[in-house]
Amino acid sequence: MSLRVRKPGLFTTIQDLGRPGSGRWGVSPGGAMDPLALTVANLLVGNSAQAAALEITALGPELVFDEEASFALAGAELSAALDGARLTPGHAHRALAGQTLRFGTRVLGARAYLAVAGGLGRSARLFLGSAATDIEAGLGGLGGRPLRAGDTLALAPQPPFQARAVHEGWERWYQPPDEVRFIPEVGTQLPPEALERFGASRFRISSRSNRVGYRLEGPDLPTERVGLQLSEPVAPGTLQLPPDGHPIVLMADRQTTGGYPRLGHVIRADVPKLAQLWLGDSLSFRAVTLTEARQALHEQKAWLKKAVV
Repeated sequence: MSLRVRKPGLFTTIQDLGRPGSGRWGVSPGGAMDPLALTVANLLVGNSAQAAALEITALGPELVFDEEASFALAGAELSAALDGARLTPGHAHRALAGQTLRFGTRVLGARAYLAVAGGLGRSARLFLGSAATDIEAGLGGLGGRPLRAGDTLALAPQPPFQARAVHEGWERWYQPPDEVRFIPEVGTQLPPEALERFGASRFRISSRSNRVGYRLEGPDLPTERVGLQLSEPVAPGTLQLPPDGHPIVLMADRQTTGGYPRLGHVIRADVPKLAQLWLGDSLSFRAVTLTEARQALHEQKAWLKKAVV
């Protein structure tokens, strides 16, 4: 049983929830840019949250199911259609042998996740127990690279189809799309006006952004009087301010340590929202407390436990 790649799309990779806990060896955790959407897609087809799926970026692939299979889409709305019949994200679907899944215009968001019952890790090269593709390091996935035309992904034996769907609207975790919450850095070497101007400004996702990090275009933030500092561990959503005064938000394939001064950290509950922003999108940042960040994550996890029925 297999899924054949007729067209690869803009940037389609095999991803799971990554390699947490490997930073001590200098290995980026990697994994899905939007772990919430990946998890939802997997739950819709009865997989574990960690199962490997396809992360589809902006322009989707063209895929042919060689055998009947259960699959689901979550995350961005990329005008998916199975043999011409439009599909709605957040639902499980059944593909018959020979049917083709295509994607069209990007309607909303930046990254969609395609999960197939049994997972898509059978064709992947595992590293530290994960199938996640890390392009920078050449690890995981199909030789550490995006999909190519002619690739074949092995499928697991398929269970009987179950028509699962997301019970409640998941849109709330991505609203408002242009505001991201963050926890300001305590004890930063940056001048106070840098943080003040950051919270009061709007930024745009630069075309030089990728899975390692988003470069933000906007007003120059002051960096004077900032000396050298030791590198420290970084996390998804760490907000760095390099000497040019333009912030960087670290994402899934980030390095394990960084030495630039920090403005703060995007809260974990808003990392999925950040992952769905695309090149040229604008956003602002709102400071919150650690208590608020924990509450938001608690609510998101509680929703996820009962999201799929």
